[in-house]
Amino acid sequence: MSVRFLLLFFSLPVMLFAAFEVNEGFSKADFIEPLLEGPEGVCLNGGFAYADFSAGGDPVSDRYIWSITDANGFEVFYESGGEASSEISFPFTSTGLFTVSLRVIRGGNQNYYQASQTVIVEQGPSFVLPPDVVYCGSELVTLQALDPADASSGSYTIEWLNPSNTVIGTGNTYLATEPGRYYAKVSSVACEAVATTFVGPSISVNVVPSASEACLGSTVNYRPDAPYLASWFYQKNGSPEKTFIEDAYELALDTDELDGVGAYTVFFSIEDPDRPGCDVEYSFDLEVKNAPDFTVTKVSDAESCQSPTGIFEIQANTPLNSVRIGGGEEVIINQIAAGEKRTITGLEPKIYTVTASAGTCEVTRSISIENENPAEGIEFEVTSVPSTCSDSGLERGFLFLDFMGFSVSGTYRIAGENGRIFQGDFQNETRVEIEVPNGTYTVSVSDESACSSTKSQTYTLTGAGQVSFSVPATLNVCQRYSLVPDTPQALSFRMLAPDGSEVAVEDGGFPIDQTGTYRLTGRPEDAASALCPRTRLIEVTVNEPLEYDVNQRIINCFGNQLFGVELFGRNPNEVIIRWMTEDRTILARELEFFPPSTGNFLLEVQPRGSSACPVSPITFEVTIPENNAAANIDGTPICGEGGLSVLKAQVTGETVDKVEWYKVDENGDNTWLFEYDDQLEIEVDEPGVYELVLRNEINCRLYGVVYEVEEIAPAPIDLAATYTLCSAENRRPTLDPGDFDTYAWYLEDSLLSESASFMPGSSGNYRLEVVDAFGCPQEQAFSVEENCVILVRYPNALVPGDPQREFTVYAAPEIDWLEVFIYNRNGALIYYCEELRGGQASPACSWDGFLNGKEAMDGTYSVIVKYRSEDLGVEKSEKRSLTVIGNGYN
Repeated sequence: MSVRFLLLFFSLPVMLFAAFEVNEGFSKADFIEPLLEGPEGVCLNGGFAYADFSAGGDPVSDRYIWSITDANGFEVFYESGGEASSEISFPFTSTGLFTVSLRVIRGGNQNYYQASQTVIVEQGPSFVLPPDVVYCGSELVTLQALDPADASSGSYTIEWLNPSNTVIGTGNTYLATEPGRYYAKVSSVACEAVATTFVGPSISVNVVPSASEACLGSTVNYRPDAPYLASWFYQKNGSPEKTFIEDAYELALDTDELDGVGAYTVFFSIEDPDRPGCDVEYSFDLEVKNAPDFTVTKVSDAESCQSPTGIFEIQANTPLNSVRIGGGEEVIINQIAAGEKRTITGLEPKIYTVTASAGTCEVTRSISIENENPAEGIEFEVTSVPSTCSDSGLERGFLFLDFMGFSVSGTYRIAGENGRIFQGDFQNETRVEIEVPNGTYTVSVSDESACSSTKSQTYTLTGAGQVSFSVPATLNVCQRYSLVPDTPQALSFRMLAPDGSEVAVEDGGFPIDQTGTYRLTGRPEDAASALCPRTRLIEVTVNEPLEYDVNQRIINCFGNQLFGVELFGRNPNEVIIRWMTEDRTILARELEFFPPSTGNFLLEVQPRGSSACPVSPITFEVTIPENNAAANIDGTPICGEGGLSVLKAQVTGETVDKVEWYKVDENGDNTWLFEYDDQLEIEVDEPGVYELVLRNEINCRLYGVVYEVEEIAPAPIDLAATYTLCSAENRRPTLDPGDFDTYAWYLEDSLLSESASFMPGSSGNYRLEVVDAFGCPQEQAFSVEENCVILVRYPNALVPGDPQREFTVYAAPEIDWLEVFIYNRNGALIYYCEELRGGQASPACSWDGFLNGKEAMDGTYSVIVKYRSEDLGVEKSEKRSLTVIGNGYN
């Protein structure tokens, strides 16, 4: 088969619509009689243009055969099938005149309906819109649909659409302001065509913000899903400039460091190492709102635990949605206007927390109500120890509660300025130690009767600062990753792997290759520095490199090809796909790729949300495809009347997708055996010539081969219906069924032997399967029964001189040879006999009990009898005793 290859001009999924009159489709209820319908003209733009054709008829029962040929008669398309083939869609790839032919098989009539029509394919507008545009930073991208010379001709109307099919612009160019997919729809009197491009960054990373709205004073975290050291900026709405925040793998944005409340844009920016000067930038909106503002003022302390007379006031400086008071029985107050006060009375000596909310923002403050009766409760003093440096970080400070030398029991409650509570109990202690972070605290202590001693005094813990450096908190690694901590300080680092081993620096970074928790400790290089070390934990998941490959398929019989990504079951949404030229210019990012020409291309697939895999892109070459399909048929004859021939096809060629079988009659006409479609082994019951046809995935004919089936009479199997054996005597018949090529002896369903002859070893139902020299298989069943016949019989006693009671050995006709030995008690041989019977009847050997003319003495003698049967496969030796009894004769 000759194959022509037409270059696809652009790597674009192109949707084309014919400007010629097209018949409207019919519902399946109207498809009673077949009717070929489809466009008479197609507008070709770019690489190819699809056209749809329908066949009508009854899709449930009819079978359809389609063929499309060019002006030279070359078949560019073929398809056959049932309901799925009642309509076809074909991509035309060249201009010219084409013929679409339809044949419909109904019932046994393989020529129920035949029709054809011509289709004119004309050249449409020539797009210059590239398939992929790299978007750098926040720069604007100008997209151009047609060559300016074509666009200025005035014969085209151009519209730009988004993925929702909404018109977003007109004219030959469009200014793309953000990443995404864009469509250019070009219309003329003759044609209408749509081309598409994707505008996007060269590096794919997903940054997840913890919030888009935040309260002033809170922290918003921005965490990329891949380990990129990025530059972070913010810009307040109305401000002309961006403000640099820091270079970090992740950003923990303290809203107190922004320019007050308002609307902001936070920017993530990295430079593409493969494209110097091209920044990949993402932006995130952030609304910073005022936190609720209020004051808490103590009016009076409590007279005692039994007289709860404590009072404090809450004044709202801004409107408050609600106020929640904790420490005693919880109290909730709703809606306090700005400037209003609320008085809380009847309070016991305690530390109370007041939490106010405004919208989604909350602020907590604490206040102490003291006990005016010093005789009640537990007297205590508070001292503090600031936080200190440890070998790997910052140790917390301590508050010490000293009970003035008394051993007491009770509970403590410590409130931080942010509303955080530390509480616990103690038994018979004179001093309690509580570990707390740096901050300002109030303290209360209650005895076992819950009577509280509270101090309004605050206690502030300070301590050393820590070094600063940035690493990802979580890290998805493809096989191995080199981590370089980012820091503005002069630090040294030590890393421990999940297995506890120390990780040595390699090429300037820490190699990460284990799943688990890594510990990275940074400390000042200057031993005199007052900064404490800091340890950060990194949760690492190590994945193996992606397994992927390139697959390809031709889309018409000219040989035009479509390439795809084989991900071996992996979710496409979890990977980044790039089809590129050899100089790494991105051409497409989808699962399928239409090459713009012949030549070499690259496919690179990387995991999303992970470090890049250390793999080289797959290089593949687009060439004119060769047809290497081939087949041969091995078959068996029809063995006797009513037999079947088994035809087995051996098929080679990676382009083979479909198999069809035909019966060729004497006139050379073919009858399509469509019940055998896609089968490599079929059974037929008529002699004659059969043809196998190979087609590719789009039904192009690749190869054909024929095989003639003959009918012969097989030779019979020479076996009886029943055989006998004797297991005790190891007597088994030898079966010889005749001359065949192969043998298979079965007991029930167990294969026992493949020899030409066979000796059954047990009783049961047997089956022999044979194949003769012509390949005809046969089988015959037979049974084997257990039936032991005593081969050799002789007495264990004799009376000398009594002819009726002599020692006589009787042998069955199957015995070929017999030998008898009789020994006296001294071991002397007194009788010997050998008989070559040759199938004669018994008796064989006989001793009358006389030795040298005299009766043998009474007593016990040893007898050895040996015998053999060639037919039964028996050779045996028996040793027994013989008793000689005197009968009174002299």
